[in-house]
Amino acid sequence: MQRSPHYRDGAFHNRLASARAMPAGQREFVDRFRETAETRRPPGAVPVVSALREPATTGLHVTWFGHASALVELDGVRLLLDPVWSERCSPSRHVGPRRLHAVPVPLERIGPVDAVVVSHDHYDHLDMDTVQALATATDAVFVVPLGVGAHLEAWDVPAHRVLECDWGEGHEVSGVRVTAVESQHFSGRGVRRDGTLWASWVVAGEAGRVFFSGDTGWFPGYDAIGAEHGPFDVALMAVGAYDDSWRDIHLDPEEAVAAVREMGGGLLLPIHWCTFVLAPHPWAEPVERLLVAAATQGVEVCVPRVGDRVDVSAPPPLEAWWEAAVQPAGSA
Repeated sequence: MQRSPHYRDGAFHNRLASARAMPAGQREFVDRFRETAETRRPPGAVPVVSALREPATTGLHVTWFGHASALVELDGVRLLLDPVWSERCSPSRHVGPRRLHAVPVPLERIGPVDAVVVSHDHYDHLDMDTVQALATATDAVFVVPLGVGAHLEAWDVPAHRVLECDWGEGHEVSGVRVTAVESQHFSGRGVRRDGTLWASWVVAGEAGRVFFSGDTGWFPGYDAIGAEHGPFDVALMAVGAYDDSWRDIHLDPEEAVAAVREMGGGLLLPIHWCTFVLAPHPWAEPVERLLVAAATQGVEVCVPRVGDRVDVSAPPPLEAWWEAAVQPAGSA
């Protein structure tokens, strides 16, 4: 950590000094959060696909489990990204953001996992119970940004299974290269901030290349990521939990589209929406704004149901499944 150019004065820093942390204590934000209570949750049920599938042995497939949790199957290698299976993304099992839909597949039925890739240590991306279950039930290695390994060590994950990376560093997992790249965010569990690094990730193998944004705001650097690591076949891009108060650290849908264009294109699969209420915007607004921006900019989008597996070489036609959840239960 101390050798990292992004670490100084006991904390990690974004490249841009203007980036700021989430203003959870600001009265104006809290007031807006209360005022939008009726639109932040879908009145109807969120459709979930609960099919158990055999592992894909060839090609490139992505299964979205809700929020930022996804399974990437590349060349038969299975990588679980930011897995959160708990009912709440919170330090408490009794308070904090709660799931708006069921987990599509029980964690013990997920099948073999070669690597668990974590973007940063916030509770909606790094879940202690899920990590401990995966450490016990699988032989997966945990590929994480600098400092996050300390959390895993405290949770009894064996040290030889934890691989930490600075931006630009990576590891081979069964022939698939997993590389940490720059993101613009912050870290912290509890009151301490920025004691661990945050990252986006590139997953590259013979069958294709994947970009996983994790949590990030817009910054001038996506073109460089695309030039060094692209072109990407699919980009899992955060499109939700945005607000004007924290533009530096969370992409909005239009910025997600612009980032994919700067990286050279590829299929955009939206993440970081649908599962937890973390921002004042209406529940379905992220994907609705995304589709408008993508159509304007000529970016291909795939919006799977929670639990759907997408063959990146042949993505399914777009279906507005979220519209049913926006309707109250029992309405026509």
